[in-house]
Amino acid sequence: MLHVIQLLLPLYTDDQPAVPADDLHAMVKAELTRHFGRCIAHKRSPAGGRWLEGDLGRHDEIVIYEVMSHLLDAQWWDWYEKALQARFHQREVLIRTLPLASL
Repeated sequence: MLHVIQLLLPLYTDDQPAVPADDLHAMVKAELTRHFGRCIAHKRSPAGGRWLEGDLGRHDEIVIYEVMSHLLDAQWWDWYEKALQARFHQREVLIRTLPLASL
């Protein structure tokens, strides 16, 4: 079965919210392209998230990356998720998979 894997990554790092993480995003796109042969980045979408944290709400702008794969290597994805959390200074990074059905 073919899977679409989506990575939702922040446009800005937590520790420097006014400084875009352009170099980090270029690195992610290159790594995913090298590993999967192609990568789609949804950069122009007004995608964003909001959640409660303590007494203050938080807002984040994101870039969505998509790759497709027949195999889901849980060990590799676990390692990559931890690497992305460290790079982007995030407690969590959302990575989700969706089965791709034939029409």
